[in-house]
Amino acid sequence: MSAEGAHLQRNAEATNRLGGLVERLTEADLERSLGGGWTVAFALAHLAFWDARQHFALLSYARGDGFPPEDKAVNDTLEAVAPLLHASRAGSEAVRAAELVDATVAGLTAAQRAELFEQGVEFAVERWRHREDHIAQIEAVLR
Repeated sequence: MSAEGAHLQRNAEATNRLGGLVERLTEADLERSLGGGWTVAFALAHLAFWDARQHFALLSYARGDGFPPEDKAVNDTLEAVAPLLHASRAGSEAVRAAELVDATVAGLTAAQRAELFEQGVEFAVERWRHREDHIAQIEAVLR
Protein backbone atom coordinates (compact mmCIF):
# COMPACT_ATOMS: atom_id res chain seq x y z
CA MET A 1 0.00 0.00 0.00
CA SER A 2 1.26 3.45 -0.85
CA ALA A 3 1.93 6.02 1.85
CA GLU A 4 -0.99 7.88 0.31
CA GLY A 5 -3.38 4.99 0.86
CA ALA A 6 -1.95 4.32 4.30
CA HIS A 7 -2.93 7.80 5.52
CA LEU A 8 -6.50 7.33 4.36
CA GLN A 9 -6.68 3.85 5.90
CA ARG A 10 -5.21 5.02 9.22
CA ASN A 11 -7.72 7.88 9.33
CA ALA A 12 -10.58 5.39 8.80
CA GLU A 13 -9.18 3.00 11.42
CA ALA A 14 -8.84 5.79 13.98
CA THR A 15 -12.39 6.95 13.27
CA ASN A 16 -13.68 3.41 13.73
CA ARG A 17 -11.71 3.07 16.95
CA LEU A 18 -13.12 6.36 18.17
CA GLY A 19 -16.65 5.23 17.33
CA GLY A 20 -16.16 1.99 19.27
CA LEU A 21 -14.85 3.90 22.26
CA VAL A 22 -17.74 6.36 22.20
CA GLU A 23 -20.27 3.51 22.10
CA ARG A 24 -18.81 2.06 25.30
CA LEU A 25 -18.73 5.29 27.29
CA THR A 26 -21.16 5.86 30.14
CA GLU A 27 -22.25 9.24 31.51
CA ALA A 28 -19.88 8.65 34.43
CA ASP A 29 -17.02 7.93 32.01
CA LEU A 30 -17.62 11.25 30.26
CA GLU A 31 -17.04 13.12 33.51
CA ARG A 32 -13.80 11.31 34.39
CA SER A 33 -10.78 13.54 34.72
CA LEU A 34 -7.90 13.32 32.29
CA GLY A 35 -5.91 15.83 34.32
CA GLY A 36 -5.16 19.44 33.58
CA GLY A 37 -8.83 20.35 33.91
CA TRP A 38 -9.84 18.08 31.03
CA THR A 39 -12.55 15.43 31.21
CA VAL A 40 -13.22 12.62 28.78
CA ALA A 41 -16.13 14.66 27.38
CA PHE A 42 -13.90 17.68 26.88
CA ALA A 43 -11.26 15.60 25.08
CA LEU A 44 -14.01 14.37 22.73
CA ALA A 45 -15.25 17.94 22.18
CA HIS A 46 -11.64 18.94 21.50
CA LEU A 47 -11.37 16.19 18.87
CA ALA A 48 -14.67 17.26 17.32
CA PHE A 49 -13.51 20.86 17.15
CA TRP A 50 -10.13 20.11 15.57
CA ASP A 51 -11.48 17.66 13.01
CA ALA A 52 -14.19 20.19 12.07
CA ARG A 53 -11.56 22.94 11.89
CA GLN A 54 -9.37 20.89 9.57
CA HIS A 55 -12.40 20.02 7.41
CA PHE A 56 -13.14 23.71 6.83
CA ALA A 57 -9.45 24.56 6.41
CA LEU A 58 -9.15 21.84 3.76
CA LEU A 59 -12.23 23.15 1.97
CA SER A 60 -10.58 26.58 1.89
CA TYR A 61 -7.40 25.03 0.52
CA ALA A 62 -9.31 23.01 -2.11
CA ARG A 63 -11.06 26.21 -3.30
CA GLY A 64 -7.66 27.75 -3.91
CA ASP A 65 -7.78 30.10 -0.92
CA GLY A 66 -4.81 28.45 0.77
CA PHE A 67 -4.64 26.61 4.06
CA PRO A 68 -5.50 29.07 6.84
CA PRO A 69 -3.04 29.45 9.71
CA GLU A 70 -4.03 28.18 13.13
CA ASP A 71 -4.66 30.49 16.04
CA LYS A 72 -2.50 29.51 19.02
CA ALA A 73 -5.22 30.63 21.46
CA VAL A 74 -7.81 28.15 20.21
CA ASN A 75 -7.27 25.42 22.82
CA ASP A 76 -7.40 27.95 25.67
CA THR A 77 -10.54 29.47 24.18
CA LEU A 78 -12.16 26.07 23.82
CA GLU A 79 -11.37 25.32 27.47
CA ALA A 80 -12.99 28.62 28.47
CA VAL A 81 -16.27 27.75 26.77
CA ALA A 82 -16.22 24.07 27.79
CA PRO A 83 -18.88 24.56 30.48
CA LEU A 84 -21.34 25.43 27.69
CA LEU A 85 -20.83 22.09 25.97
CA HIS A 86 -23.15 19.12 26.52
CA ALA A 87 -21.01 16.19 27.62
CA SER A 88 -23.54 13.68 26.32
CA ARG A 89 -23.12 14.93 22.74
CA ALA A 90 -19.34 15.16 22.70
CA GLY A 91 -18.76 11.60 21.54
CA SER A 92 -21.25 11.59 18.69
CA GLU A 93 -19.98 14.96 17.50
CA ALA A 94 -16.38 13.75 17.61
CA VAL A 95 -17.27 10.77 15.43
CA ARG A 96 -19.33 12.92 13.05
CA ALA A 97 -16.50 15.43 12.64
CA ALA A 98 -13.96 12.63 12.13
CA GLU A 99 -16.07 11.07 9.39
CA LEU A 100 -16.54 14.46 7.75
CA VAL A 101 -12.86 15.37 7.63
CA ASP A 102 -11.89 11.85 6.56
CA ALA A 103 -14.18 12.25 3.54
CA THR A 104 -12.72 15.68 2.83
CA VAL A 105 -9.15 14.34 2.97
CA ALA A 106 -10.10 11.41 0.72
CA GLY A 107 -11.67 13.84 -1.75
CA LEU A 108 -8.43 15.73 -2.26
CA THR A 109 -6.17 14.69 -5.09
CA ALA A 110 -2.89 12.94 -4.34
CA ALA A 111 -1.10 16.06 -5.54
CA GLN A 112 -3.07 18.25 -3.12
CA ARG A 113 -2.30 15.96 -0.19
CA ALA A 114 1.39 15.94 -1.15
CA GLU A 115 1.39 19.74 -1.34
CA LEU A 116 -0.10 19.95 2.16
CA PHE A 117 2.79 17.81 3.42
CA GLU A 118 5.25 20.10 1.64
CA GLN A 119 3.60 23.11 3.30
CA GLY A 120 4.09 21.51 6.72
CA VAL A 121 0.40 20.98 7.43
CA GLU A 122 0.42 17.20 7.20
CA PHE A 123 -1.64 17.15 10.42
CA ALA A 124 -4.63 18.15 8.29
CA VAL A 125 -4.22 14.95 6.26
CA GLU A 126 -3.04 12.64 9.04
CA ARG A 127 -6.02 13.13 11.35
CA TRP A 128 -5.44 9.68 12.83
CA ARG A 129 -2.44 10.92 14.80
CA HIS A 130 -4.46 13.39 16.85
CA ARG A 131 -7.33 10.96 17.37
CA GLU A 132 -5.06 8.13 18.45
CA ASP A 133 -3.33 10.36 21.03
CA HIS A 134 -6.61 11.26 22.72
CA ILE A 135 -8.13 7.80 22.39
CA ALA A 136 -5.09 6.35 24.18
CA GLN A 137 -5.38 9.03 26.85
CA ILE A 138 -9.07 8.23 27.41
CA GLU A 139 -8.54 4.48 27.40
CA ALA A 140 -5.75 4.79 29.97
CA VAL A 141 -8.06 6.63 32.36
CA LEU A 142 -10.86 4.11 31.88
CA ARG A 143 -8.66 1.10 32.79
